[in-house]
Amino acid sequence: MFLPTKSAACNALSKFLPDAGLEYAVQRNYDNGPDTKASVSKLSPWIRIRLLPEWEVVTAVLEQHSPADASKFIDEVCWRTYWKGWLQMRPSVWQNYLNERAALLEDFRSHVGYQRAIEGRTGIECFDSWNQELLDHNYLHNHARMWYASIWIHTLKLPWQLGADWFLRHLLDGDPASNTLSWRWVAGLQTRGKTYLARPDNIRKYTSGRFRVEESLSTEALELDEAPPPKPMSLPDLTHPQDGLKLGLLLTEEDLSAAEWLPEQNTPSSMAKYFPTDHYEALDICPEVVEFRRKALGNSTGAGTFETPRELVEWAKREQLDGIITAEPTIGHWPEILKLLKAELAAENIELFTARHWWDQTLFPHATKGFFRFKKAIPKVLEKLAVQPA
Repeated sequence: MFLPTKSAACNALSKFLPDAGLEYAVQRNYDNGPDTKASVSKLSPWIRIRLLPEWEVVTAVLEQHSPADASKFIDEVCWRTYWKGWLQMRPSVWQNYLNERAALLEDFRSHVGYQRAIEGRTGIECFDSWNQELLDHNYLHNHARMWYASIWIHTLKLPWQLGADWFLRHLLDGDPASNTLSWRWVAGLQTRGKTYLARPDNIRKYTSGRFRVEESLSTEALELDEAPPPKPMSLPDLTHPQDGLKLGLLLTEEDLSAAEWLPEQNTPSSMAKYFPTDHYEALDICPEVVEFRRKALGNSTGAGTFETPRELVEWAKREQLDGIITAEPTIGHWPEILKLLKAELAAENIELFTARHWWDQTLFPHATKGFFRFKKAIPKVLEKLAVQPA
């Protein structure tokens, strides 16, 4: 379903574009199954790694639809940016999740209900079917993700952290911010007083009767509580390379678009790629997700790919670099990797710089509260794109 190439991503975008306006707004909540025409774009695996960056997608959409007609789809693209910005300014939420995940994985190692859930043996037909679809395709419709998460938390009474972990391990578009915070939202922790309950009639309607849902689902949300999330920090100021430095460009699977926009801001003399296999293994990410991202990175340029800090340092020394520039990683496993790389490079007097794309620089600071306040900033990026609808 998803090939790790730019051409496959662009073909998928082209096929979806005619439906990105009012058709999307009407049909987007319907999940008719993986073997039928999708009501959504299914572009998220490529957007996740910015093989299709957000600004490229929105520009293409606005060439065929007016901003008003395409507003629902543009909102969905920007939800991912909102989640990323929200977590970028509250990194402790991610660290708390990691700590809780580690403890729960140990505690639930032999838990019968947890094993039945991840093996798709709960006896709830729709849930078990979505679990198999996740394993087979590494993708689920967004509405199915909400239903699945709700049943996991409120009906099966399983920890949301384990559900978030299960999705992050298997979704091609699994993103630390959007995945973690969406699960928190369904659990009622992200927006205080608001939970999401899967209802049989809603599932029947929006799966066009594929699932009758005759099993009993919880009609009351599980009451979870924790301390309110911390107030947002300011985005850190980034240090720009001084003039005259010989720079190399480092491309990662977190932002494949950096091969295009970073050279516009700097003049790198060479390029390398880095793929953190050991960190994917530590999170137990499934092989299909790892290979999709590894191959997408490998297909992006002709530069060599390194997997250890020492390999990167040796490359930088061979190229006689003064510094390396890379796209700023958002909260997830990459900030920790960056610390390791910075330390190894600094030992050889090579500085590692990060740069932030204007899309993130414009929108992230507005992710301080809810999405609807954030949404007011979207016209700023549309104005910068300056696309005249066809």
